[in-house]
Amino acid sequence: MAEEEHKGTNYARLALGAGLLAAAAVSVAVFVPRRRLALVTEPLAGLAKLPIAAAVTAWAMGLWQDATAPKAPVFDDLRPFDEF
Repeated sequence: MAEEEHKGTNYARLALGAGLLAAAAVSVAVFVPRRRLALVTEPLAGLAKLPIAAAVTAWAMGLWQDATAPKAPVFDDLRPFDEF
């Protein structure tokens, strides 16, 4: 029963990860000159065309759909269960 309670998506972790990625992107945009950034990102642009990029994107979209899917309400009723 304890496993069922912790099975859901942890939105705090998702928000923290998104915030860290956003902070990293902003710091790179602010502190790295455009020419150097272009030299570094040019080979990475070719990676986006690989099939693995589509697979990772599909995986991430599946995670997003699971996290935002409508779910039945959870009632945390602490009363004892009666088997009459």
